[in-house]
Amino acid sequence: MIDPLTALSIASTAVSQIKQLVSAGQDATSALSKFAGAVSDISYAAEKAKNPSIWKSMTGSAEAEAIEIFAAQKKVEQMKRDIETLLGYSYGQKGLEEYKTILRKVREQRKKNQYRKEEIKETALLWVFGILIVSAGIAGLGLVIWWIGTQQGKW
Repeated sequence: MIDPLTALSIASTAVSQIKQLVSAGQDATSALSKFAGAVSDISYAAEKAKNPSIWKSMTGSAEAEAIEIFAAQKKVEQMKRDIETLLGYSYGQKGLEEYKTILRKVREQRKKNQYRKEEIKETALLWVFGILIVSAGIAGLGLVIWWIGTQQGKW
């Protein structure tokens, strides 16, 4: 997953490209897809911040992350309004509906693919750390038992 600030910069770049392409009368589908992906990343970050993982809650500042996500969401809302206005003027209601369809498709695709991969990686990382901690505990317990046994002359 991309952090909210990176996603916001991608969204800003995509909006600039959309404005240039639409004003030149060209197809802005690829720029709209980039924008939709960045919006999806920001939305996912906001959703993820509501229920952070154990690792995430132990590192970093929750307030800083919340501020980043909030600022990114507000800027994206403004960008969405700008794009919708621009598309409405340039392509009419049909173009605006086409944009919203593309936006929905990209969101669904990202949810199914990329975010699931990130969740699997995070879960695997937590399991690996958990297994390492349990293994270290068992090894430590075995070492203590061995040490006690050698002190009592049983081994």
